Amino acid sequence: MVERTAMLENLFNELNVQHFQGELPLPRLSWNGRLSSSAGRFCPGHRNAWMEKPAEIEIAQYLRDLPDGYDHIRDTMLHEMVHYILWHRGRPYGHTKEFNRILKRVGAKRWNTVPKVRPVKHWYRCDGCLKYIPARREIRASACAACCQKHNGGKFHARFLLKPSSPPPQEQTVVPIVTPVASPPPPPPKDLGLSSSEIVRRLEEIKNLILRARGVPTTIQK
Repeated sequence: MVERTAMLENLFNELNVQHFQGELPLPRLSWNGRLSSSAGRFCPGHRNAWMEKPAEIEIAQYLRDLPDGYDHIRDTMLHEMVHYILWHRGRPYGHTKEFNRILKRVGAKRWNTVPKVRPVKHWYRCDGCLKYIPARREIRASACAACCQKHNGGKFHARFLLKPSSPPPQEQTVVPIVTPVASPPPPPPKDLGLSSSEIVRRLEEIKNLILRARGVPTTIQK
């Protein structure tokens, strides 16, 4: 792991000189085994009277296993360094117009072109359109968004509830995994039968309890 981290440090130093005239201090560099949809992440540092935390650049660990992994690691590092240079200069460091201008100048990509493909663990089917919907996590009390939009103005309807299913035959239509599902509206709040004055009184009691716990004198209303 030390050698692999040293590779990130060498790459950072090379790109820092090549594109940013060596302006950037060396941040904390690490591999992140949890990243999948994104190839990297920039974490800004902070400083206060008690501690100082340096900025950090994380690179997705799965990139190392790709045939052309080094090229993707290099591109990802450069992308995150654009975030870093803007933060270092006290500028907004999100995906702003200035960010895109610098990104274009250094030749880095805007998006992750090789997201990690995670396996589908669950399949669901809509009885309305008869389409299959893949999911990586279990879906509960959700309906087919396309059917709810078409037949119920986009609002949830139990008629189109998604039902667990086996994987579809190859000739069947599969809805892309990014297709949203519709969820039922939350239940209305319970009526506790309290009057406005009773609610105010109870809130005042809670406030006084908190103040007394802090040692602050209070006036108890009767």
